[in-house]
Amino acid sequence: QSRLERDSTIVALGGGVVGDLTGFAAATWLRGINVVQVPTSLLAMVDAAIGGKTGVNHPQGKNLIGAFHQPRFVLIDPQVLKTLPPREFRAGMAEVIKYGIIWNDQLFAKLEAAKRLDQMRYVDEELLSYILSCSCQAKADVVSQDEKEGGLRAILNYGHTIGHAVESLTGYKVVNHGEAVGIGMVAAGEIAVQLEMWTSGEAQRQNKLIEKAGLPSKLPQGLDIEGIIDTLQTDKKVKDGKVRFVLPSKIGEVIVTDRVSADVIRDVLGKM
Repeated sequence: QSRLERDSTIVALGGGVVGDLTGFAAATWLRGINVVQVPTSLLAMVDAAIGGKTGVNHPQGKNLIGAFHQPRFVLIDPQVLKTLPPREFRAGMAEVIKYGIIWNDQLFAKLEAAKRLDQMRYVDEELLSYILSCSCQAKADVVSQDEKEGGLRAILNYGHTIGHAVESLTGYKVVNHGEAVGIGMVAAGEIAVQLEMWTSGEAQRQNKLIEKAGLPSKLPQGLDIEGIIDTLQTDKKVKDGKVRFVLPSKIGEVIVTDRVSADVIRDVLGKM
């Protein structure tokens, strides 16, 4: 029996679920002990391991139980990605594309210039290194300005509002997190077009990149649109009963708004 004390450290070696679970355990054991994140999936490297959000899913919704608990450090070794199944690599690319849209138009342009993004063997070491460092920097920049998601940090949820609803309604079994975010980004981009916030040309550039990364851009078959709209009400970003959406105003910039009517959401999802 190893007795964990207040100065003990837990190491999370694995993907996003392992990192979240370990981080949550570390946050709550003895009111908080050290955690070191050693992410092994692309999604964990660029997103889940950075920023100190830890949580576990609940039947009512994703990550409803959790804590903010920053790791002492994060160790990323790109070599371990060679063992990652292609589907998981693609899932991580969804979060990378997200950073391009919300924060870094140069990252977006680099991804556009790449021949293929759907498998790691087509991404050269230099580009992979650039993707990892840019993504981590983007998340660290945002989190350092707003650790507990009082305002700015909400932009990291681009594509996640509808994405989480899709995950939840399909019982976390049909699409993985990155695939759901891809679908959510397509939906959010189209909502922004409908609200005349950005151009259909920019939305097309985003959607082409999502498809280049081998991610879905259509809703899973048989998904009830009214069910999605109902599920949005349980989203953690709901404020005063209004769903807040992260929507792009141009590539590299987004805003958070609660002025998206259910009719617009219905219309956009109906075409997906």
